Amino acid sequence: MEARQTLVLGMALALAATVSMSCASTTVPARSGGAGRMEALVGMEAVANVLARQAGKSVLVYHSPRCDFCRSVLESFAATLPELDARAVVYTVDIDSNPTVRDTLGIGPVPVVVFLQDGQEVKRWRVYRCSFLARRGLRSFFAP
Repeated sequence: MEARQTLVLGMALALAATVSMSCASTTVPARSGGAGRMEALVGMEAVANVLARQAGKSVLVYHSPRCDFCRSVLESFAATLPELDARAVVYTVDIDSNPTVRDTLGIGPVPVVVFLQDGQEVKRWRVYRCSFLARRGLRSFFAP
């Protein structure tokens, strides 16, 4: 079983490297307009407010602008947002600009994607998600 997991992980990393090498954009603009939206959070207080939220679903993405794979995941999520319900929110936290958040929450290798439902963490992804799996996971999480 462990050999199979290692093989799958290796294939996912190879695919992720291929996808991230093709990324040209360095930032992901905030989106809104009837579909899901992406919002950047600044500071521990903003993150704490999202974590304390008691209703609905949301996603937190801890990332670094220096990380190609982070940009790839953010671009995948941004491309998926128009397909989602208007209540779908993806919050982004730049850990380079918010070292207090990184240190307080112990955010390690990025990206870290945290899925929240009714104020509780229901799922956490670390680094090893290629773009198409990230899109599928986001669609699945926000599905009615």
